[in-house]
Amino acid sequence: MPEFDSTYRVLRRRGEPDVRSLDAYRRNGGYAALEKAIREQTPEQVIQQVIDAKLRGRGGAGRLTGEKWRIVSRTDDNVKYVICNAYDADPRAMVARSLLERNPHQVIEGIVLAAYAAGASEAYLFTRNFFVEGMASVQRALNEALEANLVGRDILGTEFSCTINVLGVDIGFMGGEETVQIALIKGRRGMPEQRPPYPTQYGLWDKPTAINCVETLANVPVIVRSGPEAFASVGTATSGGTKVLT
Repeated sequence: MPEFDSTYRVLRRRGEPDVRSLDAYRRNGGYAALEKAIREQTPEQVIQQVIDAKLRGRGGAGRLTGEKWRIVSRTDDNVKYVICNAYDADPRAMVARSLLERNPHQVIEGIVLAAYAAGASEAYLFTRNFFVEGMASVQRALNEALEANLVGRDILGTEFSCTINVLGVDIGFMGGEETVQIALIKGRRGMPEQRPPYPTQYGLWDKPTAINCVETLANVPVIVRSGPEAFASVGTATSGGTKVLT
């Protein structure tokens, strides 16, 4: 629908050829946000930008994303994790599936930025195993990013490192629940657990863990690259940005 073209943020390059390749993504400013963050900004500055942008979780709870990262960042534990929830509990929604298939590098950049902000060096992308094209797209993108030193050890020659692991499962609707994802990554039976404690303080392998849905993370490069004011110029007074609809 042409009247909505000006509101595209996450999917603004959706119609370009070969948009999934690293070369195409970088030609359009891809990974500029990551380089800017790790070379010029502290993790706390990245967190504050995300808070100022009023980015809220797109998975349902609607919590300010930066506040969640701040809790993880300020814990004393030296080991922390990030989990990208790309499961699509209702597979008919196809939000996660679409982002994995069409914008894999934007998802990866968002994950690495979240890890930098939260103080994590390891991340997991949790998705459905029947998103075959999406998983293949992400794996190709990860291989490209690893070769270009955009993930892995000493990213872009800095002291920041972040590895991303991809896990695909299918256990129905429950797979979208945070504690179920943590259990499955640990190799346990996927059953919901009572909260509190919350994953931000007691998550994967009992370590502080920031869990965000894939759409939330895909917005982060846009915020860091263009600034929180530009991002928050679309949305409501308390929630900045757009929502992906499929």
